[in-house]
Amino acid sequence: KKVVVIGVHGWFPMKLVRSMVGEPTGTSTRFCEQMSTAAKLYFQAEHNVQLPDSAITCVPLEGEGKVEDRVNKLYSSLLANSVWLDAVSSADVILWATHSQGTPVSVMLLQRLLERGHVHVHRQSVCLLAMAGISHGPFPALKGSLIVKYFEADPARELFEFMDSNSSISQKFREAQKHVLKSGIKMVLVGSMQDQVVPLYSAIMSATTHPNILRSVYIDGHIYSDDDFIIHLVSFALKLRNAGLSDHGLLTHVSEVLAGNIYALEGGHSTIYEEIDVYTMSLRYLFETKPFGKLSLARPKTITADSKMQWNPFYLPWAMRGICDDARITSDPELHQELLNLGQSLAKWNPPSSKMREVKYRLEPL
Repeated sequence: KKVVVIGVHGWFPMKLVRSMVGEPTGTSTRFCEQMSTAAKLYFQAEHNVQLPDSAITCVPLEGEGKVEDRVNKLYSSLLANSVWLDAVSSADVILWATHSQGTPVSVMLLQRLLERGHVHVHRQSVCLLAMAGISHGPFPALKGSLIVKYFEADPARELFEFMDSNSSISQKFREAQKHVLKSGIKMVLVGSMQDQVVPLYSAIMSATTHPNILRSVYIDGHIYSDDDFIIHLVSFALKLRNAGLSDHGLLTHVSEVLAGNIYALEGGHSTIYEEIDVYTMSLRYLFETKPFGKLSLARPKTITADSKMQWNPFYLPWAMRGICDDARITSDPELHQELLNLGQSLAKWNPPSSKMREVKYRLEPL
């Protein structure tokens, strides 16, 4: 079997910003290395098969700029390298790893590869892993940041256009999503619990519904706790989405309180791609679940992330009430028990910050 691993990096901040948030190590080559390692470990552990280096071709696609400019650059790079292009077309398995701004770039590039006959889903297994992807834009509050306003270039400012579902780039991205998902390609969308740049709802493409999508969250080890109510709440809501049920907008309205510190040298946006289990999850999803590609794509809902309504504090308890009253959830014994456990966890929860205390205050009446 022949495996191709494609890596597409995200947006690289300018030098001034790097001095605050740290040097980016999430290069395309790094993603290829991580995914290749995960593939070898997976086949060895699950199938007792040692995947030789010769079976894997890494395709690290590099190039900065605005989203559509990058799509054109990366496509040209692929065409210019006959070894890479032949490997992509002849592969049995295509594993794609991307991060941040690389997510819309990757989805739109994948659409082009499908349309122009370079990827053949009828005989290839394809999975795209998107880590902290900017699908619905960054945190709206960052739009007025001095960093973005005065020091960053057009590629950074373009990211905020994804907050508007009617913007040209959002519409093109949405059409690419439809095409890729309808073709049968699987997507694993992993958000970060303490991302400084990308809200959880954006990383998991919360406005898109399709059975070929698996959603998950990465939690830095130093903030994880077995009895943390917020962690259990987010995990439960993701479980609902993965089961094809509605989270009633809960993940959207809880995302704001999960934001990390933009000036911290450690944090979810940059550490997510260093965790090998993130890559392994995409392999498990690709090889251990049934193909759903022939099912039709549900019409995407739209999120306008800079809407004042989105941050209305009353929306969070309303979303939770929707979950508690949803018969599809309460009639399922396992989900109903988890819901009861959440209530007990909330009662025992001692929030560590004012933002978290506000969340508990809003949810306690339920």
